[in-house]
Amino acid sequence: MRSLTLVLTIGSIVLIGMTAPVNGQHGSEIEPEAMSALTKMGGYLRSLKAFQVEAVTSREDVLEDGQKVQFAGVTRVLARIPDRLHAVVDSERHHREFFYDGRNFTLLARRSNLYATVAAPPTIGALADALEDRYAVDLPLVDLFRWGGPHSQHAAITSAMFIGPSEIGGVTCGHYAFRQDGLDWQVWIQMGDYPLPRRLVLTTMTDEARPQHVTTFTWNLAPSFNDAAFSFVPPRDAGRVVLSELKK
Repeated sequence: MRSLTLVLTIGSIVLIGMTAPVNGQHGSEIEPEAMSALTKMGGYLRSLKAFQVEAVTSREDVLEDGQKVQFAGVTRVLARIPDRLHAVVDSERHHREFFYDGRNFTLLARRSNLYATVAAPPTIGALADALEDRYAVDLPLVDLFRWGGPHSQHAAITSAMFIGPSEIGGVTCGHYAFRQDGLDWQVWIQMGDYPLPRRLVLTTMTDEARPQHVTTFTWNLAPSFNDAAFSFVPPRDAGRVVLSELKK
């Protein structure tokens, strides 16, 4: 099976927009309206002090004979910026929980009842970098913590356009399409005073089967929680393991 290697890493994606009608041809024009929408969305995400988001995902894997198979999942994230996070990833293949209390990070594999805990840096952003660099672990929906920050790489975009208004879950959005090397992607951004991403579609262009990863977001900007939500308590009979570091 040729697994879809895309992870939701919006920080490596760049956006821009268009006002011309879509005629089915994808050119190389970068439209300032779309870029402005991306910048506005990133700035708004960076302004949030706490949020809760549910992401319903659908991803495609490509078998050796070219046939595509689809897998569904749900990711739920509760975050208090800059130093608290709890995430649950539930899919057909695994169920994992992530705990970060500002001092320690714990990854729990519920189906095997195993967990690993490591000392953590003092912010979610620094934690994301450390987990990727040292353990090859991606925080769920990590790009929601990077979009609009120093990890954004706008220069990677080769084409960007505004498709038009659209509706996601009853919310009016602006629909934007972008292209960069090896990747086409679309984002639906809520219109108005709360420019949140409501849907993201990634299409791998380096595979002739064009597998896609689709994520639809539902937001709560006033979640109720206390510090216990981010603290890890080992389940009964859980086994502790070591989170293996990457070899230098």
